[in-house]
Formats: sequence, C-alpha cells, structure tokens
Amino acid sequence: MPSTQDWINSPLGVVEEKFAAAQDSPSPGWEKAVVEFFKEQLKEKSAQSLVPSLNDVPLHYLKPNSLVKFRCFIQDMFDPEFYMGAYEAVDGATHSKMLRCGKYRDVTECGVDFNSKNNVTAERQTFYCVPIPGENSWVKDISTENASGRLNV
Repeated sequence: MPSTQDWINSPLGVVEEKFAAAQDSPSPGWEKAVVEFFKEQLKEKSAQSLVPSLNDVPLHYLKPNSLVKFRCFIQDMFDPEFYMGAYEAVDGATHSKMLRCGKYRDVTECGVDFNSKNNVTAERQTFYCVPIPGENSWVKDISTENASGRLNV
C-alpha cells in the first residue's frame, strides 16, 4: 500500500497501480478501486489536513501532479471533451508495448500507438471554477484554520 506521501505527492502512481492490477485480472472495476482507495485515505481529518489547498498555498510551492483541494464555485461547464481513457504506449528503447491509463491526464506520457486496437476513447465533463465570490476574510481564516494544510517548505 502506498505511503501517505506517495498518494498525496503522486496520486497518478496510485491510479496507474490500480489500472495495471486490473489488466492482470478480468476485473473491470479499477476505477471504483481508485475511488475507494482515496475515500479510505481521506476518512481521517488528519489525512485531509495533509492535502494542500489551492486557496491557501501559493502555486509555486506545489509539486506538479500532486493531490490538492480547492474550495470554489463552479461558474461554467464546458462541452464534454474526448480523451484517451486507455492507450497503448510504445517504449522507444525496447519497442515493448504496454497499456496505460489516461483518465486523469491531459497529456500522454510516452509514445502512443494510435493504430492500436486497445486504445479506448472516453468522454469527461470539464468545469470552470472560480474562488467563491464575495467570500469574507473571516470565512477564509476559519477554513484555513480547520484545514491547517499548510505545506512544509
């Protein structure tokens, strides 16, 4: 099981691990396993406070691809977008192929075999989120105190 720092600093590693495990067995429920994993990790208030908030931590202190939280207002919904839910990647050095998960990524990591029969196109809904309009400073202060999710720099 990944350590606390692993699932916060590299949540995509957890997703890849669950996706890879599902490829070895006929279980199609890897997405549910990912959701359950993070629900279990975030049950405790102490674990929730470890996740940095975009409302409180400057962006330059956050690690790329790390787990964050954002208290916001959904202002708009864009049209559904298509993405590569699963794609076959080709390793440039060994020319071996492996199935990769693209569900939580905007950009693929490796060379993609666009002609593979294993590629899966999926659809997701995207939102335009803004900080809560008219939020008073005392509300922000309370939220910050409750979260106490400051990053140790």
